[in-house]
Amino acid sequence: MTAEHSKAPEPRVQLVIGLIRRGNEILLVRESPGTDGGMLWSLPGGVAEDGELMHEALRRELREETGLLVGDPVRTALLMRIDSGRRPSALATAFEIDEWAGDLMPQDDDIEQTAFFPLPDALKLLGELGSATQREPIVGCPTGAIAPGTTSLYRNRGKEETLVARW
Repeated sequence: MTAEHSKAPEPRVQLVIGLIRRGNEILLVRESPGTDGGMLWSLPGGVAEDGELMHEALRRELREETGLLVGDPVRTALLMRIDSGRRPSALATAFEIDEWAGDLMPQDDDIEQTAFFPLPDALKLLGELGSATQREPIVGCPTGAIAPGTTSLYRNRGKEETLVARW
């Protein structure tokens, strides 16, 4: 084996995201998703831990961030593969959740607030996400501009974010 083949594999992150609707409203969480420390509204979710299947990670993350107990996902809303030169590359999967119970009571210290917003207000808040990689699919999914189950592949190099393919 040559030296270039023996290097350790690059770390990868598996993210899970929940899309929870209440009529014409969408649940958002206010948190600090970026390195600049600014608070932004986003869909709830987070990193799957080693040994967790996606639906297990989704239940845990949504319980921590929102206080809600959720059932199994009903469909895959979107899939994003983000190849990044700055951070570990990530595979992010957003799931639509139809069954949930409980009160909005976040248990995660990084979450400042949780709330349901009417779709137009939620889309405006999600439109403030700093990265096109985050913003485009997450805004496009609830509106139907991006079909359920769509896969988006992004390559991020420095400040350049490129949509490589979508199907």
